[in-house]
Amino acid sequence: MDSHPRPDRGRDADWIFAVDDPHSMPTETLPDPAEFESYASQLLARRGARPALPPAPETHQEQDAQPDTHTDQIPVITDPSAPLERVPTAEPDPDAPSASGAHPVSYARSGTTPNAEDEDGSAIGGFQMPERFKDLGLFDALRDLLALVSFAAALTTTFTVAEVPVLELAGKLAIGVGIAAILIVHALRWIPDHPPLGLIRVLRIGGMLPALLVPAAALVADLVTSLPLLFASLPDGPPVGIGVGVSLVLLGGIVGFEPRAHGGYLPRPRALRASRTVLLVIAGAAAVWALLALVMIIGRLFTTGWGYSLMTFAHTMISVLLLGIVLVSGLRRERTWYVFSAAAVAGLVILSLADSTLGLHFAAPGSAASSFVWLPFLFAAFGVMISRSFVRSMPVSFRRTDWLVFTVRAFEFSILMHGAAMLWHLIAAIVALGPSGQAPGGPVIHLIDAVVCVCFVVVSLFGRSALLTRPAVSARASGVVAGLVLTVIGFLAVIVNSLAMAIGAGLVTGGLALVLGIAVGLMLTVPAPVRDEFGAPDLTRMFADFRARDTGRISLLDQVPDVREETARQKVFPTS
Repeated sequence: MDSHPRPDRGRDADWIFAVDDPHSMPTETLPDPAEFESYASQLLARRGARPALPPAPETHQEQDAQPDTHTDQIPVITDPSAPLERVPTAEPDPDAPSASGAHPVSYARSGTTPNAEDEDGSAIGGFQMPERFKDLGLFDALRDLLALVSFAAALTTTFTVAEVPVLELAGKLAIGVGIAAILIVHALRWIPDHPPLGLIRVLRIGGMLPALLVPAAALVADLVTSLPLLFASLPDGPPVGIGVGVSLVLLGGIVGFEPRAHGGYLPRPRALRASRTVLLVIAGAAAVWALLALVMIIGRLFTTGWGYSLMTFAHTMISVLLLGIVLVSGLRRERTWYVFSAAAVAGLVILSLADSTLGLHFAAPGSAASSFVWLPFLFAAFGVMISRSFVRSMPVSFRRTDWLVFTVRAFEFSILMHGAAMLWHLIAAIVALGPSGQAPGGPVIHLIDAVVCVCFVVVSLFGRSALLTRPAVSARASGVVAGLVLTVIGFLAVIVNSLAMAIGAGLVTGGLALVLGIAVGLMLTVPAPVRDEFGAPDLTRMFADFRARDTGRISLLDQVPDVREETARQKVFPTS
């Protein structure tokens, strides 16, 4: 147990991403009768109106602060002469002025108590953030860092296959302008005593425009030069060819384009409409490229051979499925699928940064003349989905029961992708039997991989069913076992496919199962269970609350009988 409590801005210190879980009493030991009666009276009051704070005495001490039965947070004591205030459960609206100068502090970790002299929330590991940097949000800083990393990585990866001099030069200029723009706007924001916010916004938008226009120009140039070659063979390679560098520059431009909160930003409704419109444009462009790929596949049946068309169709099927999951989750704004799909694409972005050294199959260069170019659209959708306006409009939370939902989504994602991977390997096995030689490896390795993908689907179905139906302890154990099986078999599949087909950890060669297995194991074991009204970890209650989320069933806490009248009635001990 950490003996030095750290303020986590409304998050539970039991786990780094977990916010304060309701129904937990902030103690690790059984309370005495007075403490339990005080806590239980407010706990039972949640069946009616929201419980009010107890009347404040003249002098506020630590023991006077009672936990809120909805959030289990103890009020932050800022001024002995001021009334107690509750810490809000959700992150406060950055657009609205704060009612209190103090940052909300979480005391949900067992054993911690409020302190009037608590450290400021901006202090990390003893380091105090300078006053002028207080307005710099963590996620805004991370987005700018992601833009810088994407620009820098694009310089070391393939931009265009044909190395068109004009596009190569324009790409390098766009990267340089983007990096300079981010550095300049931060210098203008933090160095002057009175930063010019209007100029900062203009410089940020103007500096990111080349990073948006150059990748778009590369995609259009590849499409235009590929149209005459849709039905012809390409012995010398594509006319342009889109490398992963185009996708990274486009991602950096989209992430860096939106003005930040500390530099002045667009009103939320307007920004949300703009981000949704951009996501619709990305979906429409991806549909056009997919339609042209289908036309090319059908035409190549008669000019290049059925083997090439079948393999290209198999690749396109996997890409369209992944792209569709991400775009639909963003457009429909389904919270858990949105969070999970964004996390999945973030993993692909991280892996693509090292594509030159790892040789990942999913990040291989493509061209409209020979395949479905999908990676730029996927990265662009990811950039929009992590924008400030988009994230602020989503009810994103990471409570302990949420991690069970994300685990179910991981199993469902595994079922979809590995089901498609099984079809991919069956098509590859058919093509390998023919004389075309378009499929990597032989038919035996593809049939074995198809069986392995079926095993992944069965294991994922088992894990999902266990989490939804089995008793709590058995459900978590079954989910962990399923994740372990995915990890081990996925790791072996990566090694075998790397040796047999010279393909790295792709979406159909075990890499997905390896990552999902590790993620499932972490999500089921790292977050601590929720606590019952006595402060003890209660895995059964955690699964009960998880399963009652979408079914409308009553939670266990709502079944506690109302004993307020009985406890309030004075009882006289009988005397002789």
